[in-house]
Amino acid sequence: MSSSIAAGVVGIMVATYIFFQAFLYLTQDENEPPVVSSAIPYISPLIGMIRWNMDFYSHMSLPVYTLRIPGVRLYIINSLDLVPVVQRQWRTLIFAPIQVKAAQAAMGASKGAVALMNRDLVTENGFINGMVKATHPTMIKGPALNALNSKVFEIFDDALRFEVPSTVNLFEWVGRIIMHATTGAIYGSSNPMRDEKNLEAWHKYHPALMFMMLDILPQKVFFRNAVKSREHLIKSFTNYYHDGSYKQGSAYIQQFVEHCVKQQMPEDDIPRLLLGTVFNNVANTIPAAFWLIYHLFSDPAVLKDCQREVRGAVSENQDGVSVNLSIILNSCPILNSTYQEVFRYHGIANSVRVVSEDHMLDDKYLLKKGGLVMMSARSQHLNLAVWGENVDKFYYKRFLKQSSRSFNPVAFRGFGGGVTLCPGRHFATSEILLLAHLFLLRCDIRPKNAFWTAPSRAMSSQAEAVDQPDYDIEVEVIQHTDNSGKPWKLVFEGDTNS
Repeated sequence: MSSSIAAGVVGIMVATYIFFQAFLYLTQDENEPPVVSSAIPYISPLIGMIRWNMDFYSHMSLPVYTLRIPGVRLYIINSLDLVPVVQRQWRTLIFAPIQVKAAQAAMGASKGAVALMNRDLVTENGFINGMVKATHPTMIKGPALNALNSKVFEIFDDALRFEVPSTVNLFEWVGRIIMHATTGAIYGSSNPMRDEKNLEAWHKYHPALMFMMLDILPQKVFFRNAVKSREHLIKSFTNYYHDGSYKQGSAYIQQFVEHCVKQQMPEDDIPRLLLGTVFNNVANTIPAAFWLIYHLFSDPAVLKDCQREVRGAVSENQDGVSVNLSIILNSCPILNSTYQEVFRYHGIANSVRVVSEDHMLDDKYLLKKGGLVMMSARSQHLNLAVWGENVDKFYYKRFLKQSSRSFNPVAFRGFGGGVTLCPGRHFATSEILLLAHLFLLRCDIRPKNAFWTAPSRAMSSQAEAVDQPDYDIEVEVIQHTDNSGKPWKLVFEGDTNS
């Protein structure tokens, strides 16, 4: 009897395998990018994504191919030549549906909110692209961005003047400083993320975001603590919105709320979308800042070169110390090169587009409506032909203009590309470099165990664009005494009195 059952089970498995292989073959158009062969149709790609994590797409070295997983076609673009082709088709291969899905699955947006966001996914008359138009001017060079930078500098200065412990976990410490500074600058004096209970809730909610966005498993069953924490945060943002505290926030957050109101977003959904701005502004800034600090202080050559550079951005008189942001951004080439190398070496973003209608990409490859186009930053950042033999090494001078090797700018995907180029990149860059500048001038950072060891990154969340350490590094922080008693301020360009 048992042998009969076993034979029956094997027979069912074989029949199922044959069925799925045949179904895959019959439903794959000959003009689509080639399907990657798999031992178990539809299932093997999922296993591969879990096994290889952030290296999965670069591990599959074909220039363009199709992955078939349950319910969706994934068109993976590894070819450097095809990336700009995809980016030019922004009206057909669109990003907005991904943002709508995030609002629905991760933020818990209502059906009414989702319907509003879905009305126009292409033009600036719609909610999604209209939001970019409304908020982008507050994140580019000008008074609004200067105000954000001045506020984060003020918070950084206080953190390194009054709150420096002698021993810290580096990732946790940097993350806390960035969280307080970023949200303090954006949300203003009534910043909901200043509350310790909200920070605790964020740390329970944030790790589950990627899985919640997949929207496969019932959230209230599998992510109960994350959902509970999200709703706790939303209560705080509801108060922030309803009492008008956003009016004392940054120009960015004021424009964000005003756009929601103008578009007639349901009032209960505005706090949910406000919660999404926390992720937008800190999720990648925190790991990027951590890795920059790590690489600056773990390599004596990098530390020496960058410390020498950043001293030129400081001027001192009897009234205090001035730090010129323009000099940091434009006249510290080694620091800026190190920063860019952080995004190359640690960048893991997957740029995703939804195929809104059948499309022949580059007149060669059929992309079917409803499919997802994915462009892996990791594939480009590990491209030997672009970056050379040391592609797998962190080389802090790689982006110096006088470097003997030039590179195709399309291959650098630190902030995405095309119409989805990160609108907050200027703020993130200024913020991270300002923190690094203050660390370089006012602290020594040494590993507690006397040796720097780079933490592994195998478990990094794919929801972020920058990989995260699998474990933290305990370090000793020694403050310099120079200038510690004088006030520090941020100035811009030639204005030493701003």
